[in-house]
Amino acid sequence: MTLRVHRRSAVTAALLSLAVGLAGCASTTSQLEDYTGIEQGNARPAASPQVSDPEGGEVVPVPGSVSSLVAVGDTVVAQVDGPPTLEIARVDGTRWIPETTVELPADAGTATAGVDGTVLVPFGDGVVVVTAAGDAREISGLGPVTAAAVTTDGRLLTGAPGGDVVVRDADGTEQHRLAGLTSVDRISVARDGSVTAFSRPDTVIASIDLDEDGAGPLLRAGKGAGRLDEYGEGTVVASDTVGDTLLVYSTSPIRLHQQFPVAAAPWAVAGDPTRDVVWVTSTGTNTVQAYDLGDGTGVRRAEIATVRQPDSLVVTASGTVVVGSSDGAGLHLMRPSLPVPSS
Repeated sequence: MTLRVHRRSAVTAALLSLAVGLAGCASTTSQLEDYTGIEQGNARPAASPQVSDPEGGEVVPVPGSVSSLVAVGDTVVAQVDGPPTLEIARVDGTRWIPETTVELPADAGTATAGVDGTVLVPFGDGVVVVTAAGDAREISGLGPVTAAAVTTDGRLLTGAPGGDVVVRDADGTEQHRLAGLTSVDRISVARDGSVTAFSRPDTVIASIDLDEDGAGPLLRAGKGAGRLDEYGEGTVVASDTVGDTLLVYSTSPIRLHQQFPVAAAPWAVAGDPTRDVVWVTSTGTNTVQAYDLGDGTGVRRAEIATVRQPDSLVVTASGTVVVGSSDGAGLHLMRPSLPVPSS
């Protein structure tokens, strides 16, 4: 084949090479922007597959979709929507034995466990404090509350919409306020008394020193953390829903110790002291897994099919694992035997 060479060919070739190079850079830059532009924070449970086939145990109906589960000994409190109530039951093995129902305000937030054995439910003007027996006390006049917890010395901690953690006495009177977070979606008090706050919009977890004016130290919690729960004396675990990992932190001060991959779209997490594992639900696969954290890497000990949209999870004092469906599929109660890890 004959090649025709023009005087301006070198310049043209150079310009063409530059254009191709710039186009390549633009393409690479675009890809990089696509990668780094993945939205972080604001985690939500992923939509589950339509079909689920719970494995073992018992599936029991509840009057509504389950948004949260709390265990106080072998009593389990299921927060359900439509209308919002707490369904309190005694759990015996895989039997769900209903005991009482507590009505909640229409704008009730997520129920969590207090270190004093109560259940705390934030709402638009305060906190509802409920005992395991179903006795309820409403602390109102606090303004909107996004999260609530009780310290080991009996003080009430509340989250404010602007991101402040408010320290109050047991009756709700404000004593002190800590700023520095975008949002307060969960306040955790570990058994050693250390306090941790979680901000879901920017996926940040922070140590809270109640004598300080601001939150900190602060750490980015994965790509998009969903839920957080206490584990052991001074440890919390969090699901990185966007990054498909489990995060394990010490709490005094906050420090990341482990991060390892789990099944797709992890959401609810719960410590299990009877088996010394952490359970994690996967809304991406309608399963719940158990992970042994003992060797520092996180070893999966079990994976069990469960109800559709398993957005809540708890483990009772005697070892019953309870998974709640936010899609109306009820509760899955199981007592799995985990295989002994190979040496």
